[in-house]
Amino acid sequence: MPPTNTHIILHPQLDNVAIALKPLAPGDRLADVTVAEPIRAYHKIALADIGADQPVYKYGQIIGYATEAIAAGTWVHNHNLGMGRLMDAEVTDLSTAVPDPLPPIADRYFLGFRDDRGRAGTRNFILIGSTVDCSARVVEMALAELNRDKDRHAHRYPNVDGIVGLTHDSGCGLVTMSEGHLQQNRTLHNLIDHPNVGGRAIVQLGCEKGQAALIFGAEKLVQVADADASDDTVPLITIQETGGTWKTVDRIVAYVEEVLLPRANARRRQLIPAAELILATQCGGSNANSGYTANAAIGHASDLLVRCGGTSFIAETTETFGAGHLLTRRAKTPAIAQAYLDCVAAYRDYLSAGAGTPENNLAYGNIEGGLSTIAEKALGSIAKGGTTSLNWVADYGETINEKGFGFMNTPAFDPASCTGQTAGGAQVGVFSTGAGSCFGGILIPWLKVVSNSDTFARMEDMEVNAGAIADGSASFEEVGRSIFEYVLALASGAKTYSEKVGYAVVNVWNKGVTT
Repeated sequence: MPPTNTHIILHPQLDNVAIALKPLAPGDRLADVTVAEPIRAYHKIALADIGADQPVYKYGQIIGYATEAIAAGTWVHNHNLGMGRLMDAEVTDLSTAVPDPLPPIADRYFLGFRDDRGRAGTRNFILIGSTVDCSARVVEMALAELNRDKDRHAHRYPNVDGIVGLTHDSGCGLVTMSEGHLQQNRTLHNLIDHPNVGGRAIVQLGCEKGQAALIFGAEKLVQVADADASDDTVPLITIQETGGTWKTVDRIVAYVEEVLLPRANARRRQLIPAAELILATQCGGSNANSGYTANAAIGHASDLLVRCGGTSFIAETTETFGAGHLLTRRAKTPAIAQAYLDCVAAYRDYLSAGAGTPENNLAYGNIEGGLSTIAEKALGSIAKGGTTSLNWVADYGETINEKGFGFMNTPAFDPASCTGQTAGGAQVGVFSTGAGSCFGGILIPWLKVVSNSDTFARMEDMEVNAGAIADGSASFEEVGRSIFEYVLALASGAKTYSEKVGYAVVNVWNKGVTT
């Protein structure tokens, strides 16, 4: 339903709340209801009396149950709305509403790089990684030395997008070969092996549990002094064997300048079908507008890419609680639906072990922005996945080999989730926000799509204003088309705001027990 100047009702036949599009005052009229108390922009107002323990509907879906009687015209939020029975609702409808494939789109391309294995990339970085926190500082020092000549490198090697570091704060304390250790190793391996990496080296201390040979396989490792820098090998430098901090820094700097930069600069952009793109989508600082503006538009862009034969996926397992039936119903097979439910069950156990619950996922900004329950947030979050069938499910940082729409098991914490999505092979990301974000991730561009015009005007980091949907000046299909075209432009070398200012965060989800 098109928004009015004051409010929007997302599903007029079922919804018993409206969303205020601007602050409402007592006495204002909307949808035959008189406003009884002040209502903040993007917050919910009851359209009818709602009895205690009765369901509250938004998007035509239950977002929770009234914890007390709610009068028509009053504010509906977490003071009178809770998950209730949704906390224990069991999803049983697996592959019951698998959508038919959408009409294919042909002849869409981007200008990207190909590595020696023929994989498509959107950037051409040199990546220096550390196996363990004990070698991270040496990597940072080497990057500082290299950055002293950043302008010269950019002038001499214009096809290289930059020299970046992959450091983390673990790598030794985790129980060897435990679930957490294997997940960390997989993530590091896949980031170092990412198609957006045109040159690489790994730095280890020498005595850590997270040996480079364990992460990459001994057959893949070559000593930096002997390395030919092919895509099939991982050049290694060991601090304890090299002779300490500065000798290692000097060895890294020399290798990058003498071998990696010239080799990476030989890469050239070429025409690549859009079918080879893998698009990651993410939420951060969502508000009550996000689900039907920014996320809905991203979902349309996702559908367009899938129609091109490409891949798009959502993540953030905790941001699907209460709305998982929307994924299981559209799963291509019951086994795929069950794989998603297995992720949810495992994550519930993980939360319980740390004294967490699904409801803990609502952040201060979410609540201030009008979101009241995790189900309400989840319904909006899943909208980023569009309307096509759920074709695959992957664990955190696993390599994505399937086409179409999928799901990756990650935390909702943006830096950790985006790092896992990148490790999976995403070459471009789209980041939805309501309150605003300055996020940028390692190796891939993250396009910022904002849910409302107020934040778009205030935050300089924003790139696409999906608030135009709520304002009535654009449809979600029109904004979604803009996002899709923006994705192809980014894949072809256009820069996001965060790339231009040098904002790049990496955070490997540390899931394990430290000894």
